[in-house]
Amino acid sequence: MLRWIAHIDMDAFFVEVERRLDPSLAGKPIIVGGDPDGRGVVAACSYETRRFGVHSAMPLRRAKQLCPHAIFLRGHIPAYADYSRRIRLLLQSYTPLVEMASVDEAYLDLTGTERLHGPPPEAVERILSRIRSEIGLPASAGLAANKLVAKVACDTAKPSGFRVVLHGTEADFLAPLPMRQLPGIGPKLEAQLSRYGIATIGDIVALGESTLRTLFGPSGSDLFYRCQGMDDSPVQIAYEARSMSHETTFEQDTGHRPTLERTLSYLAERVARRLRRHRLRARCITLKLRYSDFQTVTRRLTLVEPTCDDREIYAAARRLLDRAWTRRAWLRLLGIAASSLTDAQWQMDLLADETEESRAALAAAIDRIKGRYGFDAILRARSFHGDSDAAKKNPSSG
Repeated sequence: MLRWIAHIDMDAFFVEVERRLDPSLAGKPIIVGGDPDGRGVVAACSYETRRFGVHSAMPLRRAKQLCPHAIFLRGHIPAYADYSRRIRLLLQSYTPLVEMASVDEAYLDLTGTERLHGPPPEAVERILSRIRSEIGLPASAGLAANKLVAKVACDTAKPSGFRVVLHGTEADFLAPLPMRQLPGIGPKLEAQLSRYGIATIGDIVALGESTLRTLFGPSGSDLFYRCQGMDDSPVQIAYEARSMSHETTFEQDTGHRPTLERTLSYLAERVARRLRRHRLRARCITLKLRYSDFQTVTRRLTLVEPTCDDREIYAAARRLLDRAWTRRAWLRLLGIAASSLTDAQWQMDLLADETEESRAALAAAIDRIKGRYGFDAILRARSFHGDSDAAKKNPSSG
């Protein structure tokens, strides 16, 4: 049986949700991300701003320079989650095989659904129509024999478009497209290939598998076949979180150790609460730091036992900071990630001063307060950022 895989991607999702919340924003240039004079980046931007060169992940200050008349919004994360849930439920009414690739995009395996929903191209048309009419948001779609080609088809159909790539035409469809259009080809690989006069996906295929293997090793063969639209990866029904993380960019670069430790404590509380909400524990803690010159360093520590306790996460992060912060330079960003997640219960430590039950009860009580009054309603003393000495000391002094 021939596979039919659809890729549904919401157009400027965060922006369009903001417009649903405030219809007066319709047609106006919108940038979601926060204070344009701060240190954050663009989370999403409307198509009205993209013609000025604004794009996701761009520093907000740069976005303001390019499009000073844009409306900057901090965003409404709970609303985004609610709309994403509604979209997922709609998609699951067509097939149980729905993989949410992110909050605003999904893969659907429509293979064998013709008797219920008709030919897959017609089913996708109805899906897009229902998303527009029932949820009120614009979306684009691609339909092909596999996830890879379906995604590329969707990307080329944006905004508010739909493209079908028929079975057997995958290589012809991909050949004329710029090589960056293929998922997995980033700036570094693009630069390497450009040295050989490569510009399109078809140019990569023309190099031949043996040449690509010589240049890139075994991954060269994978690249050769992907460029011809070959992909047998299945639609994953359930999304399993591989990690949970939080990071912050300082308003001013800082080398003040107490400020860094307060930030780590706050981030550890954030990560720990997310773990507890999902009934997970992490065995691996990773620290991410970015220097003022944008060099980024990560260090990882594996714990003896998995945890969702912010005190243990904070202790690990402090140790990692000592290992990672080796330059006499100030820091721009700190982040903590928890990975190697498990839902298994931890082993009881019979020598501990306090039982795991009491620690869990305390954490649950704190989580209830945060849930009712906001995350910052109750914090550990070391997590407070009340003073403003964030950049008073050089890293060499303390």
